[in-house]
Amino acid sequence: MCKSHYYFSTHTTNLSIYKRLEAYKESKNLSEEGLELLGLFLKEYPTRNKNLSVKDFCSTFIMKYKEQLNEHVVPKVPILKDFLYNYLGYSEKWGASTKSYGKNSKILADQINEQDLIKEMTDSKKSLKKLLNASGGDLSAVKLFLPALMISLKTNTRDKSKMRYKHTGEFCFDFDKFKDTEEAIYWMKKVWKDSSLNPYLSFISPRGKGFKMFCKIDISDTDFINDFHSEDPDVVKQHHKVFYEGAVKELLSKFPELKKKIDTSTNDPTRLTYIPFVADKDNGFIYDPNRISNYSKIVKQQRKLIRKELYKNIAKHQVEVNRIMKEQGITSQEEAYYIFQKKKTIPFDLESETEKFEKVIEFLEELSNKDSVVEQFVSEHFDNYGTLQKLSWVLFGVLGELAVENLLRLVPEGSNKKDENHGDYRWTVRSKDDYSNEVLKSLKPAPFYALVRKLEEVDDFIYENFGISNTDKTEIKLLNDYYDTYVRNINLEAEGNNQADTMEFLDDITQYMDKKKIRLPLIEELESITPEFTLEPNEYLDKNVMHDLFQNKYPDKRIFFLRSQCGK
Repeated sequence: MCKSHYYFSTHTTNLSIYKRLEAYKESKNLSEEGLELLGLFLKEYPTRNKNLSVKDFCSTFIMKYKEQLNEHVVPKVPILKDFLYNYLGYSEKWGASTKSYGKNSKILADQINEQDLIKEMTDSKKSLKKLLNASGGDLSAVKLFLPALMISLKTNTRDKSKMRYKHTGEFCFDFDKFKDTEEAIYWMKKVWKDSSLNPYLSFISPRGKGFKMFCKIDISDTDFINDFHSEDPDVVKQHHKVFYEGAVKELLSKFPELKKKIDTSTNDPTRLTYIPFVADKDNGFIYDPNRISNYSKIVKQQRKLIRKELYKNIAKHQVEVNRIMKEQGITSQEEAYYIFQKKKTIPFDLESETEKFEKVIEFLEELSNKDSVVEQFVSEHFDNYGTLQKLSWVLFGVLGELAVENLLRLVPEGSNKKDENHGDYRWTVRSKDDYSNEVLKSLKPAPFYALVRKLEEVDDFIYENFGISNTDKTEIKLLNDYYDTYVRNINLEAEGNNQADTMEFLDDITQYMDKKKIRLPLIEELESITPEFTLEPNEYLDKNVMHDLFQNKYPDKRIFFLRSQCGK
């Protein structure tokens, strides 16, 4: 159980927020003319004299529209200048939780224990109720200034460079778009009572037409520990998403009526959840800290569905998968399918990539034993947990366990990154479950080579031994394979074998060229353009013709598509 949460709250440290919400409440008493003046005030703010302070801008606006303000605004507000300043702060969302704790913000959140959080949400004497009162009870107005929790991560910042991806074992599910609060309460209670997810906290959302549901799992669960031992952002997000999507399927199997009510953006563990004041505690708030969700059951069900979909896709491309398995000596259909998917976007040959990677590792290892500068470079980068974590993530996705085994060769002796009993050994623990299928087919070993090629000797070694890029090698090997297929089918035909398919070669080449066009969509675009004019062969070099074309016929054109048909 998570005893406390990081509380992304601004109203507890910035009392000006109350004044801004009060200014909003006072604006509701203005006449139509007064509201038009406020609209004009907001419109002039972005184009103000930037040398003026905000309060001086307010003073300037008051002097400019003094008569109209005295007639339509002053009678309704205590102090005009303060009202304008605070209303501007409300409209510009100064101090709003998500703005103050933005993804580049340096502000750190404080902690709040769960019991104090519940009091804030349900006790009318606490600050959340005061915040609501300041806005005149307007739930929409107060929402952006409400405090928030990042329920799934134990981190006190949203600054990406400092965020800690330590999962709390908690998940938020957000339901909205109900017609009113009564309907939202009905479904909140029904899901609480009948769902096998066992949520431990549910409450009506800030605007009253939805509800939020928190689930927590036993963080000592073996499957949870295995999935979230890493604090690598990509790994944490992937495993979080697997449980979340599995839980949503579980919910919808029981309550199909809620299909369009679930906000799936909460599958992101970095998302903040607003915490409102719940006026009707008896109906709009349910809490039982002893309820636990079954992590293993949900995850196993979801992974089973993922694998079922994977094998369905493999079956659709069985011929291509079998060919890759045969050509590259792969025994796993899954690995062959990922390569097939990868080849759709980039030329890729596992055998060539593996050979190159192992030889570079071997060269770097030998070099570091001879050269103290290289030894220092290797020690600096390959004894760094962050570097190893990032490289192992990419390389395992491309090359599998072989990648981790070879990276370990570069880790200095005596390093805790090599100690299986040390927490920093976590970088070596990888599983294909850490990746989505989309990620697997897009990964390339480029980050590793970008790092090691900083050494001139390694850069030279790669150039000398792999002068033709792996991409070029793969292209050549691919075309050779197509030709071998053609020869094999010709021989089969000569033997009278009815399995001969002499068109397979043409099909492969056509598919290859189509991929090229996909990678270079401009080719297709140019081929489809109808020319506006045609030049004779000699006219290309005629200065007068070209001058007339650019200066007289198309004086306003700045970009031309020129296509030569081999001099015709």
